[in-house]
Amino acid sequence: MNPFSIVSRPVKDVIDALVMPFRALFVVGITGTINYMTYSGVWWFKWVALGMGIAVIASLGRALKSLLLLALVAWVGWKIYQRYGEAARQRFDDWVQRASPKAAEVVAALRQPASTSA
Repeated sequence: MNPFSIVSRPVKDVIDALVMPFRALFVVGITGTINYMTYSGVWWFKWVALGMGIAVIASLGRALKSLLLLALVAWVGWKIYQRYGEAARQRFDDWVQRASPKAAEVVAALRQPASTSA
């Protein structure tokens, strides 16, 4: 078992949580239409709606778990920065530069503010 499986793919979890309600509406709409067109006294598409509702709730739960964990990591990082300040940041930057020059470029790119092009 992967020890980091608590957040397997946080971006995918959030995207799935945003897309899943629309998928559910599509599937329930199609099955409702099929049930209406072939109606024989039983509305069976309600079970499809129930299952899709459970899937929507599960995807929202995964996204919430991922967002809460990312918020916790950000909060801990902020508290560490408040406590140890700029000296700790400089030591971290020096360590990144020594450990892997490519990682230093990634860290530098992440710290740059996003450019807004109008």
